[in-house]
Amino acid sequence: MALRNFIKPGNFLLLISTATLFFFLTLTLEAGNYAERQETLRDALGYEFILGRAPQRIISLAPNLTEILFALSSGNKIVGLTRFCNYPPEAARIEKVGGILDPSLEKIIALQPDLILAFRGTPLEVLNKLRSSGLPLFVFDEGEKVTELFSLIKTIGLITRNEDKAKGLLLHLESRLKEVQKRIQTTRTRPRVFITLASPGLWTCGRESFLHDLIELAGGQNVAAFKSRRWFTLKIEDLLRSSPEIIVILAPDFRAYEARKDYFLKEESLKNVPAIRASRFGWLHEDEASRFGPRLIKALEELARLLHPEVFP
Repeated sequence: MALRNFIKPGNFLLLISTATLFFFLTLTLEAGNYAERQETLRDALGYEFILGRAPQRIISLAPNLTEILFALSSGNKIVGLTRFCNYPPEAARIEKVGGILDPSLEKIIALQPDLILAFRGTPLEVLNKLRSSGLPLFVFDEGEKVTELFSLIKTIGLITRNEDKAKGLLLHLESRLKEVQKRIQTTRTRPRVFITLASPGLWTCGRESFLHDLIELAGGQNVAAFKSRRWFTLKIEDLLRSSPEIIVILAPDFRAYEARKDYFLKEESLKNVPAIRASRFGWLHEDEASRFGPRLIKALEELARLLHPEVFP
């Protein structure tokens, strides 16, 4: 049948309707396929997060997240952070939205962020309020292993669309970690380490803390590994029984380190501790060692040098 005979008024309308239906069906299938192709992640609380365009207005609710964002060249996208976010120095110029435990929901909403990064250390009630406000939130968990830092950086690189920058940073940090491991393998000694804060009390890290892993990677033995906690106060009798060979103090500056070291040297009840008898102490910057960020690798290098000066010229 010739086409001109087929295209009669009724047939023509049928042809147009069929073509229109096919067009919209194709669009629907394409949209479905696009949705399937969208990359999604799940945060530490199990919520789904769809990766989109690079965020332009970021709020960081943890100091280590702030450091990672700056390391990925996203510092200029941060519009709000906590009062504890003090590194790098450029962070001081950014508006504060409160603390880790008490961020201001009103301030956060007013800043109109298109991405909020937080840690599970922020109260769940606060996180739920942020999420119920419709704000784009991604929550992380603190790892127990130093190498989990690399996954954290990779994920932030994905969310901020800085994959290439994250890859470069990871190659740099991983190579430094491997160099430490290579040197540690050349010595068999594993000194007993008591790591503590410069504040009063024998605060230390148990085996669930990434600092425990830091000690082991640096070639030491954590004397507080018997406790399945992240942080706790060690009893004096436990410190005496564990006989640490070196005491490493996490302090914000050298003056605070010296003051705490002086306490140990003068405390009569601790005079038989091997580390104190030998006056073997070490200082790590509190922020570098206690934050799950890029500077943690620097803390690892310094701790390994403290424990094994014979393999770190």
